[in-house]
Amino acid sequence: MLLIVLACAEPVTTEALNLPEDPAQPGAPVGVRTVEHQGVTMEVWYPATDATAERSGELADVMAFVPQIFIDTVGPFSLPSLPTAAVRDADVRDTGSPLPVVLFSHGFGGFRLQSVSLTAHLASRGYVVIAADHPGRMMGDVLPCLFSPVLDGCNLTGFIEDPAVEDLDIVLEWVEDGPSWLDLDTERIGLSGHSAGGGTTTTVGQADARIDALLPMAGAGVVERAVPMLVIDGSCDGIVMTGSTQSAAAASFDADIAHLAGAGHLAFTDLCDLDLEGMAEQLLAERDDLNAAYYDQLIALATDGCPGVVPAVSSPDCSDGYLDAETAEETLRYAMTAFFDETLRGAQAVSFEDYPAVY
Repeated sequence: MLLIVLACAEPVTTEALNLPEDPAQPGAPVGVRTVEHQGVTMEVWYPATDATAERSGELADVMAFVPQIFIDTVGPFSLPSLPTAAVRDADVRDTGSPLPVVLFSHGFGGFRLQSVSLTAHLASRGYVVIAADHPGRMMGDVLPCLFSPVLDGCNLTGFIEDPAVEDLDIVLEWVEDGPSWLDLDTERIGLSGHSAGGGTTTTVGQADARIDALLPMAGAGVVERAVPMLVIDGSCDGIVMTGSTQSAAAASFDADIAHLAGAGHLAFTDLCDLDLEGMAEQLLAERDDLNAAYYDQLIALATDGCPGVVPAVSSPDCSDGYLDAETAEETLRYAMTAFFDETLRGAQAVSFEDYPAVY
């Protein structure tokens, strides 16, 4: 007797996204994976299954971005890990349809996890969010440059050309190839970035028709292509003044601008949690081989917008110090989610001009 056994595949469980009405509120659990593709390291956040909610989000190890030669030179130290809502290698949520994509580009002296509170939030709202490292403008590139002579690994090429343009092209290629473990909607791709990454956002957004929506923060250029853009800046930013972002938005084809009242340069990141100024004062300030001029510039960059720092901008918005981090983060979660929901999902436009701290 011929016995035939038919194997039935397990049914795929679909979990719809049941999102809170307030865009600032998180939605689904979040998973995260690190991907290497053609020499580019990227972090990928995505909506995870409901079962993921039983697990705690990971702590992002910032020391992984500090070069060993810097540690060897200054001696052992530690930086705080960044708490995140993302669970490492969690199961991907099957929502029943392809997921829109948002790319994120970090700033000068940053790294791919610098704004994880925002990138993970967007993932909870149903986006696949991808942030790549940009060698030439990473924290690990600039730390060796603080000495005279500079240490091996000092890399300031990001001042000369934008390394992120090529990086993002590789990321977009990865998105278009369609990784086997994600169902991506390549017809709905947004791009955001902070500071130098805001400049990258507008440079790539101007040239690459694959990008459908742009959200530069604390830095922007002119975009003449017909693509929706929201520029967000901080009214107390002493690194990239609001006048430059306002001018870029005004000269662009289809751009709105929102000012985060009282916010400094790092309000768009989680970097203030690292207390880089305290680390610098402890390890660097008294060294004889310190490049003092470069050190002062980096301290300004590493503290603008952080608690306890006197704003460099003279404005009524800044008279009582910087906007607190909790309000800044909640407002940005609201604005970013609402903008991408409108431009990538066709959701009804919502006004965030009345939201706290925005004008």
